[in-house]
Amino acid sequence: MKNYRKSILLYLLLVASMFNSLKAQETGDEDNLQIESATLGYIENFFENNFEEMSFYLHHELAKRGISKKRGVEEYYFENLSMEKLKNMLASKKALSKQDQINQVEILDVFRNTASVKLTTGYPGRMKWIEYIHLVKVEGEWKIANIMWDYYPMKPKNRRK
Repeated sequence: MKNYRKSILLYLLLVASMFNSLKAQETGDEDNLQIESATLGYIENFFENNFEEMSFYLHHELAKRGISKKRGVEEYYFENLSMEKLKNMLASKKALSKQDQINQVEILDVFRNTASVKLTTGYPGRMKWIEYIHLVKVEGEWKIANIMWDYYPMKPKNRRK
């Protein structure tokens, strides 16, 4: 009789655990889709130079920062990219169509109204970088609040002598 009670108790605990897991997964799946959509909306429009569309996915207090290197200079420096600088960059760089982009989104963590994402991206064959992105859920929508980037080392160009 004692083993029977233990079996029933274990069964009930297992069912309760599965129910909680499914419930968490249901609510998490929708958020995960929205987080991935916001991240891709940002980066795809960045490459296509569509500032207005990209802005939809960004929080108005966005902080975009990273480690950069100027051509011909060995030292890296910390760069703070304001919305105005970002807009000017998109107006002056060459666009990359969506079908030519390689964007990999990895959701690292979601806690209530905040999320952390790792975005691996770049210009195929030229340069590649990672952006660590923080999103916030404001009025039911996920918006990008922080972006921190760093580049993979660039391969030296083969020069003819």
